[in-house]
Amino acid sequence: MPSKQIRGLLLVILLNTTLLSFADSEEPFAYYTPENILKFADFLYAQGDYLRAADEYQRYLFYQPQESTQIHYKIAVCYRFGGKTEQAIQGFEALLRTAPESQFASRAYYQIGATYFLQGQFERSVQFLGEALPRIMDARQHAEAEQLIGLSYLKQKQWSEASEIFKALQASDIIPIREKAEVYQIYAEKGADLPTRSPFLAGTLSTVIPGTGRLYTGRFADALTTLFTVGLTGWQAYDGFRRDGISSAKGWTLGTLCGIFYVGNIYGSVISARVYNRHVTEEFLATLTVELPY
Repeated sequence: MPSKQIRGLLLVILLNTTLLSFADSEEPFAYYTPENILKFADFLYAQGDYLRAADEYQRYLFYQPQESTQIHYKIAVCYRFGGKTEQAIQGFEALLRTAPESQFASRAYYQIGATYFLQGQFERSVQFLGEALPRIMDARQHAEAEQLIGLSYLKQKQWSEASEIFKALQASDIIPIREKAEVYQIYAEKGADLPTRSPFLAGTLSTVIPGTGRLYTGRFADALTTLFTVGLTGWQAYDGFRRDGISSAKGWTLGTLCGIFYVGNIYGSVISARVYNRHVTEEFLATLTVELPY
């Protein structure tokens, strides 16, 4: 039997088993009751089947529209964990428009910032959460939002801004926030002290001696290739002019090539320094473990 059919059969068996577990042993079981739909949606959520859970929560809303605030929040969370980040943001924003004073409002603000973070839009996450902080009334969620701002600064390599956030959070009354702030503070300090290469210095070195800018950034093979290429074309151009004078075709041709290689050597050294810095930073940030609250 094909694997897809096997998975489908197993899912049907699991569904039947789950639904039967919700049934009252003395009364006929009816799936399409609000209580059982909600139980099944919660079961799917607990299993990590977020998008199907969102569908079941939508079905539950059809029967129980008075609980729309809580269920709409759950649906948006399902979209976030299910990878539909744009739908998640739209869901949280809709909740904030319709119920700005609800118990889920503070969490919705955080979730929007967290979703931007997960999308890699760190600057937008900082901007949104910074504007939302005065409206986040829950103390824990306020601290979590500040922590996420600090993490967004870390991801943007803004070490000093991140350091200030985490220093302040080390005085938090919320123990998990305080403990993580100490760890993230160390990251911010180490990030500021990462070994880097100056693009200006790399370009200057290659201006004086071709290839030395690449040598400065650890590109030894590139440095030797550049020195050989510029040196060889330069020598051949000199040889052409020495033999045939200013009208030497060889001299002008190879001289032009030498000039192109020389300028490219300077530009390449600047880029090499930037690539070196980015690589070092990315390797460092790859060791950062981020666990966002639900």
